[in-house]
Amino acid sequence: MHKKKTEKTICSYCGVGCGILVDIDHKGVIKVEGDADYPSNKGMLCSKGRNLNYVAQDISDRILHPQMRWSRNHPLQKVTWDTAIDRAAAVFKSIIDKHGPNSVGFYVSGQCLTEEYYLANKITKGFIGTNNIDTNSRLCMSSAVVGYKKTVGEDSVPISYEDIELADTFLIAGANPAWCHPILYRRLEQRKTDNPEVKVIVVDPRKTQTAAAADLHLQILPGTDVILFNAIARWLIDKRKIDKNFIKKHTVNFESVKEIAFSLSIRQAAEKCGISASDIRKAAQYISEASKFLSMWTMGLNQSVIGVSKNVALLNLSLLTGQIGKPGCGPFSLTGQPNAMGGREVGGMANLLAAHKDLANPDHRKEVSDFWGGKEIHEKAGYTATEMFDALESGKLKAIWIICTNPAVSMPNVNKVERALKKAAFVVVQDISHNSETTKFADLLLPAAGWLEKEGTMTNSERRISYLPKVIDPPAEALPDVEILWRFAQAMGFNGFDYKNAGEVYDEHCLLTKGTNIDISGLSYERLKNEGSFQWPVPNNTHPGTPRLFSDLSFHTPDNKAHFNAPQSLYNSSEETDSNFPLILNTGRVRDQWHTRTKTGKVKRLLTHIPEPYLEMNKVDAYLKKLKDGDIAIVKSRRGQVQVKVKVNLDIREGVVFLPMHWGKVLNNDFGRANNITNDIIDPISKEPDFKYCAVQVEKFVKATQKVVVIGAGAAAYRFIQSYREKNKKDELHVFSKEHDPFYNRVLLPEYVSEMLSWESLEKLKKGEIKKLGVHLHCGLGIDDIDAINKTVTDSNGQTHTYDLLIMATGSSAFVPSEVQINQPGRFTMRERGDADKLRKYLKKTELPVEKQHVVIVGGGLLGLELAAALKHIGINISIVQRAHRLMERQLDNIASRLLAEDVTERNIDIYFDNEVSTVFEEKGNANTLLVNLKTGRTLQCNAIVYAIGTRPNIELAKKANLKTRRGLIVNSYLQSSDPAIFGLGEIAEFNNSLFGITSAAEQQADIAANYILGDFSSQYHGSVLMNILKFENLDLCSIGMVNVPSDDSSYEEIILMDVSQRFYKKCIVKDDTLKGAILMGDKNEFAEFKRLIEEEIELSEKRNELLRGASNTAPLKGELICSCSQVGEGNITDAIIGGCTEFKNLCAQTGAGLGCGSCKPEIKAILDNQLVNA
Repeated sequence: MHKKKTEKTICSYCGVGCGILVDIDHKGVIKVEGDADYPSNKGMLCSKGRNLNYVAQDISDRILHPQMRWSRNHPLQKVTWDTAIDRAAAVFKSIIDKHGPNSVGFYVSGQCLTEEYYLANKITKGFIGTNNIDTNSRLCMSSAVVGYKKTVGEDSVPISYEDIELADTFLIAGANPAWCHPILYRRLEQRKTDNPEVKVIVVDPRKTQTAAAADLHLQILPGTDVILFNAIARWLIDKRKIDKNFIKKHTVNFESVKEIAFSLSIRQAAEKCGISASDIRKAAQYISEASKFLSMWTMGLNQSVIGVSKNVALLNLSLLTGQIGKPGCGPFSLTGQPNAMGGREVGGMANLLAAHKDLANPDHRKEVSDFWGGKEIHEKAGYTATEMFDALESGKLKAIWIICTNPAVSMPNVNKVERALKKAAFVVVQDISHNSETTKFADLLLPAAGWLEKEGTMTNSERRISYLPKVIDPPAEALPDVEILWRFAQAMGFNGFDYKNAGEVYDEHCLLTKGTNIDISGLSYERLKNEGSFQWPVPNNTHPGTPRLFSDLSFHTPDNKAHFNAPQSLYNSSEETDSNFPLILNTGRVRDQWHTRTKTGKVKRLLTHIPEPYLEMNKVDAYLKKLKDGDIAIVKSRRGQVQVKVKVNLDIREGVVFLPMHWGKVLNNDFGRANNITNDIIDPISKEPDFKYCAVQVEKFVKATQKVVVIGAGAAAYRFIQSYREKNKKDELHVFSKEHDPFYNRVLLPEYVSEMLSWESLEKLKKGEIKKLGVHLHCGLGIDDIDAINKTVTDSNGQTHTYDLLIMATGSSAFVPSEVQINQPGRFTMRERGDADKLRKYLKKTELPVEKQHVVIVGGGLLGLELAAALKHIGINISIVQRAHRLMERQLDNIASRLLAEDVTERNIDIYFDNEVSTVFEEKGNANTLLVNLKTGRTLQCNAIVYAIGTRPNIELAKKANLKTRRGLIVNSYLQSSDPAIFGLGEIAEFNNSLFGITSAAEQQADIAANYILGDFSSQYHGSVLMNILKFENLDLCSIGMVNVPSDDSSYEEIILMDVSQRFYKKCIVKDDTLKGAILMGDKNEFAEFKRLIEEEIELSEKRNELLRGASNTAPLKGELICSCSQVGEGNITDAIIGGCTEFKNLCAQTGAGLGCGSCKPEIKAILDNQLVNA
């Protein structure tokens, strides 16, 4: 039993830093909601933040114990913390003694808390004696940092979020806040709604969700941002729309900017940017007319080989207009990580010093080293992020300690990073999740505490410092990062690391800032806990914080003036396109994923919007490459390649393609890892790599022509050839069917026996359709042998056939007890047409009227019951012999089984529970009559007995071919057997120790195998949800997934709605806020919705309280998912519009879309606009 409590904390995703209320109930279940009192988000949360409770609650992927390997050839083994820390210290000491302090380094993260960052920096620079500490913030913010320092003197973001509600003109460049910083965009969106005259200008090569809602979208060519900003500057200067007084009194170097701005005419700039001159003038005019002008930017400017030039060119616009240091004005860099700013405050980068002190300043270095009581701090900057992995590969760097980041996915040119990590002498990985691909390279793996499991502080994008309390205990042996770091420092023999808690680390950091421009010496943990968050500086213990910097127009430069900076580069020079690599690749984020998906990838709800990597491509470029939407493309650069589906549209410029950055390896396959192909060239000043400009070629995936042989002609084989032929017309397809009648609906055999359905009704492929599909069908011909080495099969006539790929879909056979004389008259099974025809013929041969006929069915499962109902429908007397004490004992619970038995009995079908057939004899002197003796002593007189006990997979052929088998043919996530050229589908396929003997599973497997063979590596099998629908007249009954709760697991919940007298029974089983199973009797309207929820394991969230309560009017998901919060599809929205709901707010209210985090609103608006245009 847990103590119920509610705590305030901060979101662990982007740099917006939203306030969250965390509620923990008496069962320890975590729920989150936005903190309405927190100034950054005012109660709003994006889709990622709204689902953080699932990330915190799920520890299935967590690193729980320290692990170590003694050499690269040894596996990781669990060790104690003392052993792990001692090993780390011993190896680091040994390497430092032999190769010097610059042979080791730390690579940390913008997700680290400030206290963790502070200690890592102190250990590295102050005591090891190297500046080799850098962070993944280098990959996103270092160009902005340099831009600020060059312009205002320090890395100081001047604005406050409240300026969004005050500004009347926004320039958003290289950013898509509608998806990547949704809560800030919600505020901007509301500002625009409340004041329609507000202007929004967006600069982006793609028509993003942000761009779609802009007043002006400048869809420039990648890399031409500097030219655009200079052209706007030229227009402002030329039209005298600049603040001359501000420029004269408070800036320097204006003339250099003017000179470069006038180096190109507006027309020339427009040509180079690929946009119209009139649009440049319009943008400049909007800015000139603004009383409050706010610029926003992020990775589109920063992640560039000319990132610093892009930043200063944009910052120049704020200086030209005097729009800085005033409410509603200023430059505002959007931060990608929750504590990237906190890390910069403590100097956690290779070229920075703690407390915004200058590494190049000897006085500053001495101040910090004296404060720490450590070694002299060196002047030369250490290895930055990309340089660190270059040094590992070259051997200059021997050991690396990686904390809370996943460079094996996130770094550019990641194949080089993998080579570097393999070459390193010693790799320490300190993280929370085994899902981080970098953990695979660890010699020492340290389990860290995660979000909610430790205390500390973070600083968001508006300089707002917040306290994060420890809310729950970390799992197993995981420790807070600060404790791991100070334990290591102590083991190294360093003084000054005898901290008792994170608060002492924070106090030390605050003291070091005293007297600086980021002075927080007046901001204690106590104030943060009691008074809430503060924006720095906070120089004394009564100071309220500083919402806005430079309001006195005194800047942090030596002359207290803002500095204009002429951009050093006009053009992106990272990589030239040519005839071999003619397209420019841009990479970035998608709405519901974050970084490398080690957190968001755990939340199924967040996987429903964009579940797999893709390449966005302009229609013209796609047409030239004969690519259409959904085709597989191979994207190559000079460094590597990926293989993904294409999304074809007109939202992206010709000559430009886009690939999301989030996906790493899947099943050890890096088909969707964007950084296989990105460039590791860096900005020479900021050292930030260029993720936004990479020369690539895109070609349609063309599979080599192959001969594909399919063994079997059941549901799996049928679906496979259909799915395969949809995308491939040229491969040679052969199907061998042991039965003379292939491709029929086996499930309907009972209705065929009773003649309720004709044979034609069961056939899936009519005459002529096989020929249209171009399939060579071999009817009545089985396969007896497989030669996997020579890739041949031998048929039952002894003829040999070659294959390139072999699809085994051999189905199953009826299980018949060994003592049963199944070949004697009157004994039957029911697996194929021959069985059905034999039973029909036999019953007719009795020449008895149907009301005099009696059939005993052994087995009260789905087949037995449906056969019983079908025969009873035509008047035949039926008895069911059931070994168990209830019907459908594997598919239903006790209550549903009891109610079903009542229904069956009322149909005048006799049931003999807890019984078995002992012997069966032909009655002497009475032709076509059997005596069935039961083990309880009862004898039944009947005309026929049908065994419907169960089935066994037909794996004899697989065994004979030496393929790996257990109960079935063992397959992987692509349905490949132990021989990758042989696939197993349907009832024989055993995946993760389970068999899935239902038609829907066979069809699912067939689709996945076909897609994989045809180049879609994102198509993977994760198992199927077992479901059963009983086909009884006047009775709705189905089950999906789990039907009984484990007796020893209290984490499962049952939700039951029951009216026994009406045989109305509904039951849902819930665990970890996901639907695990359901039984629906008397009404199965929820079947489709429940099936999807169970199959996709989507977290229920608010829907949990609506299950079976009739409280939800939500239609099942229809079409491509748009709203992940409410699970609303494009089809649902379109239906509502067609139904007359054409006002945006009403559309959201009616469908439920956009009512959660709101990040899908631009997409909803686009659907509405498109429907209204086409109406």
